[in-house]
Amino acid sequence: MPMRRFPAGISLLLILCCSGKAAVTVHLVSGLPSPQPVGTPIGLTPLMENTGKGIRVVRYSVSVDGGPFRIVRDFSQEKDYVWSPVLYEHAAAVRVTVRDNDTKETAQDELPFRIVSRVKDSSDVVTPTTHPLVALFSAPACPEGGQFRVAFRREGDESLQRTPSQPCRGTLSNNVYVAGMRADTEYRLRSEVVEMGGGAKTGEWMPFHTAPLDGNFPKVSVAVSRNGSANVSEPVLIYSVETFSGSVRPFATDLEGRIVWFIPQGGPLTRVLPGGHFLVLADGPNSVNSIQRSQVVRELDLAGNALRETNIGRVAEQLERFGIHSDCKKGGKECVSGFHHEAIRLPDGHTLAVAGLERMMPAGTQGSKEPVDVLGDIVVDLDEEFQVTAVWNCFDHLDIKRASLANAKCHEGAGRGGCPAIFLAREANGWTHSNSLNYIPSSGDFLVSMPEQNWVLKVDWQNGKGSGKILWRLGQDGDFKAISDDPEPWFSYQHDAGFEPVGSNMLSILDDGHERFKKNPKANTRGQVWKLDEDARTATLVYNADLGVYATAVGSAQTLKNGGYAFEAGFIPRQTSDPGIYGRSVETDAAGKVVFAMDVQGVIIYRSFRVDDMYSTPVK
Repeated sequence: MPMRRFPAGISLLLILCCSGKAAVTVHLVSGLPSPQPVGTPIGLTPLMENTGKGIRVVRYSVSVDGGPFRIVRDFSQEKDYVWSPVLYEHAAAVRVTVRDNDTKETAQDELPFRIVSRVKDSSDVVTPTTHPLVALFSAPACPEGGQFRVAFRREGDESLQRTPSQPCRGTLSNNVYVAGMRADTEYRLRSEVVEMGGGAKTGEWMPFHTAPLDGNFPKVSVAVSRNGSANVSEPVLIYSVETFSGSVRPFATDLEGRIVWFIPQGGPLTRVLPGGHFLVLADGPNSVNSIQRSQVVRELDLAGNALRETNIGRVAEQLERFGIHSDCKKGGKECVSGFHHEAIRLPDGHTLAVAGLERMMPAGTQGSKEPVDVLGDIVVDLDEEFQVTAVWNCFDHLDIKRASLANAKCHEGAGRGGCPAIFLAREANGWTHSNSLNYIPSSGDFLVSMPEQNWVLKVDWQNGKGSGKILWRLGQDGDFKAISDDPEPWFSYQHDAGFEPVGSNMLSILDDGHERFKKNPKANTRGQVWKLDEDARTATLVYNADLGVYATAVGSAQTLKNGGYAFEAGFIPRQTSDPGIYGRSVETDAAGKVVFAMDVQGVIIYRSFRVDDMYSTPVK
């Protein structure tokens, strides 16, 4: 039926009839009335009738100031949604679409909503958020061409922190999340406007007291103390945390172990994005079945608000046009099972994410005497609304005869041991276990780390237009000759492989070192940097730091501005003298010596990131 416009405050109800059944209807309601001030999360609920017994899924899209509707959460069995409007005053329209999974028939409704300024009488305003360590700073409009930012400091300190500068919008107020503050502590905040001509205008200092934490955080301690304070860089550590119970959340500390931020909801944090955004892989409903483990990829802001998300069921639907037919049940031949390990942001705003792909293969595959479930990986390219635009499928480009070097197995259920959920059989061969991606802007290609193969692969991607073939394999029995004095230079069960700096031929990597540990139980995890000559197919090991501990899994690698490196040995098993598993964040100097380390007890640190503040990002 044609669209009609209604006055503000009246929602538009659309009904689609359902081929002989009663029409499905939906009416969108909000938990708060319009208007609401900038920074207010709005709870939304679709009231549905005549839904029947099948699966109904719900999508939310938002239009700002009459612009196009953008998907903020794609079709999901999770009905309610907490919408986080953009941080300036505007007129929005929220559209909910309900779909019958069996018939594909839909119904939709639209709700107009107005967001208004917090600023009154031209005075700055500081507002607590739902996050105990994050404040919302609101200031009057400033002339176009200028830049706005917020300075803040702990009461009694002289040193200042600042939020990134953002363009003045002329007639619209300025609103910024302020983050990186300790719990239950008094701070002072002020506005700063840098005018187009170069002059600066500062506001009055305003008080803000952060709230206490809820106590649900692991113990963090300094394991190796730094000698002196010289050459300290990137003083904030962001931890991506995994636990067996799933109850601990990603968090950040200073270099003394004091918590300065966290993500309110759990899920591995895969990458830190510029300006205080984060990509996470989260548990939650999908669009097709009851599994919730690692089904969602989501972008969050500093306050923990979800800005956009999709789920693996919805992605699997879109993969049909690429020849991948997901049928996730016993007797199925192929299943897109769940996101795992990695999602990265590309310069054009797209996101690359790794997902598991199960295939039932005939007897004889990888030495099996019976038909066997093989778990490989796909890399999906998601546009700015998290819609699939391209896919790379490892089954099309890897030798299926080369099984997991460690004979890895993944088991039926909701996913464990780093595996996504398994559907097609009680057990699957963990063939690849891809755990990191690294984008190469000059060619549009990417690197993918496959620890079950002990290889880092370069893929002919060309921003989704390439052949997908493997251009080279780095590692033992790969395409490069290792140049090193070390008798065992090659990495094994590696993590976080990528070029640093961007455009260079220097590849940093965390070498967990399984193969060396099998031969020598005293072998430790290493942080490495390889200099690659892709034409000559030589790899020179230019940095090879012993981290002093052995991690059985996970980890990360990062160059620091002070000339050293930061590595994460994220899963150190129980030892006689240790209280249990822990992760260790290790800083090494230019010579490979450990100069500083922090331990986090009782959890797995999937990755850690050293950053200047909560708005900065590492290169990788």
